[in-house]
Parts: sequence; C-alpha cells; structure tokens
Amino acid sequence: MKKVRIFILIFIIIVFSLLFSKTVDIINSKKCYGEYYRGVPVTGNINVSWTNIPQNYDEKLELADCAFLGKVKNIKETLYRNGIWVKPFVKNYDVYTIYEVEVLENIKGNNEINSIIEIIQMGGINKNKKSATLINDAIRLVDNEIYKFFPEKIEFEGEFYLDVSKPNLIEIVKNN
Repeated sequence: MKKVRIFILIFIIIVFSLLFSKTVDIINSKKCYGEYYRGVPVTGNINVSWTNIPQNYDEKLELADCAFLGKVKNIKETLYRNGIWVKPFVKNYDVYTIYEVEVLENIKGNNEINSIIEIIQMGGINKNKKSATLINDAIRLVDNEIYKFFPEKIEFEGEFYLDVSKPNLIEIVKNN
C-alpha cells in the first residue's frame, strides 16, 4: 500500500510538472512581439549597447576582420549558454546561432569562393524550440538569401568565430 501511495504521488508530480510547463509555453507564446523567426514567435528581445559601430562602408571594411558576399545555406547549430533559473521549472539561456554561409565573392581577407564559412550571431530559437529571442534591429538571416558580411573575429568559450551580432555588420543584397 505504501508503494502505491508513493507511485501515485510521483505520478501527480509528473502530471503537474508537464501541465505547468505547457502553461508556461502558452503564456510565453502570448508575449509574442508580433514577429516570427523561422516559424516560431519572437518572445524576447536582446537590448545591447554597442560601442564602435561602423557607420559607412569604408568604416565597416576597416573594422572587419574579413568581408565577403555570401549566401546563407542553413543553421549549423544553436548554442545555449549561461543558463539561469527564472521561475520554477523555467531556465533561460543566452542564445547564439551559427550559420553556414557560402562565399560568393571575397572583398577582404583570404576567403575562398564557394567555401563555407561559419558565422555566429547573438539570438535565435530558444531551447524549448517554441519561441525565439533576437537582438533588436538586427538583420534576420534567411536561408538562400545573399548578404554582404563584415564580421569581427571573437573568442567565445575558447573557440574563435566570425561574429555579425553588431548592427551594420550585415547588408542585404537583392537576389536577381
């Protein structure tokens, strides 16, 4: 009889946890900012104060570690860092998206044409896969679209990445 009570208690806790997490997902999806990213609602905005933001083409070129015209192939992976508990059963992470980009034309540096470059950008689809958190006013990279990239090399947890999180490090190029 004691085992049955323990089983029922564990069952009730599991059911409550599942229902609570679904409720949190519903509440978060209702906080949508009216924007969608890759099919999920944007429920969080990252407000960042940047320094040294390039304002014109020459400045972008000077500050960039390399520059190239590239076509976004896909998302390679999404990194989730610095997880913190914000509510019981809810853990928020800093989100970073790594895109694979094909180099169409090299502008600065030694990127080979047709090679695949990994680009990192702050923001992306959250770990629950039901919402996204993005940088305010950043260009949202779309698969098969062409952009001019002016990335800065950063070190992130012991790895080096080409980062385009700052405003103006990406320019949209119209596809023909």
